[in-house]
Amino acid sequence: MEREEKLIRKILRRGDRKAAGELVEKYYDDVFYLVARQTGENRETVLDLTQDIFVSMLSSLAGYDSAKAAFRTWLYRIATNKIVDRYRSRVYRFQRDSVPFEEEEITGSLDLSDALENRETAEEILHRIQLLPTETQEILRLHIFAEQTFDAIGEMIGVPASTV
Repeated sequence: MEREEKLIRKILRRGDRKAAGELVEKYYDDVFYLVARQTGENRETVLDLTQDIFVSMLSSLAGYDSAKAAFRTWLYRIATNKIVDRYRSRVYRFQRDSVPFEEEEITGSLDLSDALENRETAEEILHRIQLLPTETQEILRLHIFAEQTFDAIGEMIGVPASTV
């Protein structure tokens, strides 16, 4: 925590690129895997969205208040908002509807029928989540994909854990 605050001060006061790089590096893998789990997109799309999240984080760093939330909590909130924005975007709907299933790569140790069944199940879950109100989507994504507790989610979105 203390190290993060020092990095943030360096970034805000001097525009320190090294400090920005260190802060991004510290959370990059966590955010990348959060995006990958929540979206189920290909690696290129996940990389692009992860980059957008960190650009947004760095550009809004002045608004971070450590008294309101831990840095990780604040960053996950940005990530979740960016992911929800992606699902709302026309680009996402176009890509989802235009990519032939046959062109997608299936990897792993499962046989083809298991892989297809798992993918169909994941797509159905993501589809059903998208039908819910935005606030509910955010809570489910943070709990299921980011593996956050209800207490942590409540802190992130500013409501009591019992409401979550």
